[in-house]
Amino acid sequence: METAATKKYSAPALEKGLDIVELLSKDSTPLSTSTIAEKLGRSNAEIYRMILVLQQRGYIEKSEDTDGYQVTRKLLQLGTEHEPIKDILEYAQPIMRGLADRTSMSCHIAVESQEQIVVISRVETPSNLSYSVRVGYRRPLIFAASGRILFVNQNADKKESMMKVLKAHHSEDEIKTFLADCKKVAKQGYLKAPSAYVTGVTDLSCPIIDSDHAVATLTIPYIQRIPEIMGIDDVLEELKLAANEISKALTYGLVRKL
Repeated sequence: METAATKKYSAPALEKGLDIVELLSKDSTPLSTSTIAEKLGRSNAEIYRMILVLQQRGYIEKSEDTDGYQVTRKLLQLGTEHEPIKDILEYAQPIMRGLADRTSMSCHIAVESQEQIVVISRVETPSNLSYSVRVGYRRPLIFAASGRILFVNQNADKKESMMKVLKAHHSEDEIKTFLADCKKVAKQGYLKAPSAYVTGVTDLSCPIIDSDHAVATLTIPYIQRIPEIMGIDDVLEELKLAANEISKALTYGLVRKL
């Protein structure tokens, strides 16, 4: 008789559907049916109905520009409807709006999602000129400003488990560069660095702390305007204050923990 430890349950149809959603969530570009089938090692016929059902239920959608499919925000919406997350996001919104008003910069909150970070909330600046990151945006944790902040503000056990996941997706050289950057961030307690993806943008990021570890990050993609409205160092100070205010709400139980 199989033991509880070795017993394995199988639901092939569910697994195929989840494979499709997970694949699309990790790829920033829409994928065609044939590409999805190829990447998953399945035939077009095997996944065709799955794609139709996922589309009907609103989990994926067809891109307007290509024949490919991409994930919608439905999964993210389901996640943020979980009471603790909904609670902290509602509390953070007025703080983020105040931050955007004072600095004339957009800001966003990101959390860890396996080997990636995902943006779960953002506030636009009232200024006519800004740069922002959309809700639902994903990026490999190892390359993200938020990823460095999240990693350095964890205990040893959590860091070890994160490293196992990262090593499964990245090269040794990428890991070494990431850890070297993390040492600098750990000394500062915040991140201030040129964006690795957009010229002219400086990433400013601070941790949102629950007692002794980061559960999220608050980030501003800083752009220098002419004339300058607020200098980058002043914007960073405002960001620190806002992140600290949200952190206190978690630490002192003003909102339910993430």
